[in-house]
Amino acid sequence: MSEAAPTTTTERKRKRKGQSAADRVGERVATHRKDRHLKVSELARMVGVSPSLISQIERGQSQPSVATLFALAESLEVPVDAFFMKEDAPTGAQEESKPPVVAPGANASSVAPASGPQQRYVVRADARSAISIEGGVLWERLTPETLPHVDFLELIYQPGAESNPELYRHPGTEMVLVLSGRFDIYVGFERYELGPGDSIHFPSSFPHRYVNPTDEVSRAVTVILHDGERQPPPEADQPRP
Repeated sequence: MSEAAPTTTTERKRKRKGQSAADRVGERVATHRKDRHLKVSELARMVGVSPSLISQIERGQSQPSVATLFALAESLEVPVDAFFMKEDAPTGAQEESKPPVVAPGANASSVAPASGPQQRYVVRADARSAISIEGGVLWERLTPETLPHVDFLELIYQPGAESNPELYRHPGTEMVLVLSGRFDIYVGFERYELGPGDSIHFPSSFPHRYVNPTDEVSRAVTVILHDGERQPPPEADQPRP
């Protein structure tokens, strides 16, 4: 099935983001593996895949499936979004072109551009951390940094994309709200067809998978609640030199 061509500026940015994220994911996998003094063969055995697949992922020649991504995170003892890579910071001109935050009743001309606090709390649409996944899937993180108990993501599925060929499971709980298109979400022996505005909630420990069965791009927002406390690895968002 052919992939729909991006038609808007946002679509084109997301397309480029997905293309550039594949090898960068591999860099993060390799970094965390080496930090734990694991050989490729050892990590492969822990994840349950072949050493050649781990090598291909680390060299950017292959993308991990959603199931493999969760298995890598569990084996390396890092949150799954430790593999995300940030977009390049906007230029000064781009920062200055953003509209200032205006309080109700305030004169826009008298309000200074937003600075520090927004960098801690706000994620601009064109500056999200992202990860490209096997099967035509792109995850974009909707929080500036890793949070201890939760992942807040936008899922972008290309036509015919699927999270994994088989059902998979991982610790936690998932909540999904479909924004556009359609998702068929399999939980155990059940299939749930969701359209725009539909939502679902289920334990991530149940076998599940996501599929976009349409000829259009589908989008959803998901919240994944994790079991227990977790902390990001030191300098999780800083690429190694």
